Amino acid sequence: MKILKFGLWTLMGVALVGCDENAFDQKADAVRDTTQNSAENVRDASQMKAEETRDDSQQAAENTREMSANQADGGYNSAELKADQLEKQGEQRADNLEVTGEQNADYLEDRGEAKADALEEVEVE
Repeated sequence: MKILKFGLWTLMGVALVGCDENAFDQKADAVRDTTQNSAENVRDASQMKAEETRDDSQQAAENTREMSANQADGGYNSAELKADQLEKQGEQRADNLEVTGEQNADYLEDRGEAKADALEEVEVE
């Protein structure tokens, strides 16, 4: 009976030790966490910049419309076209900012994952 108990305790001990993460696995997890945070920061920053760009182009378009409404020469149609163009260009710039931000964030995630994978492949003896 003592041998059976000893064997079970030994087996449980080996199983528990085998479940522990080594230092490289812990470092890999830290790299992944840091990378995810950095990627999210890049995404958030690009989203904020895109929204600022949209807001700025909307404001410029509204200013153009207001100026044409105050003019007595009836240039409303050309001002409306110009305002529409300002909005369209602002939207395109904002979309480009979002795409670039997403690509940069994806790049950071890919690099971090590769680094974490390399750390996990290190054999600890």
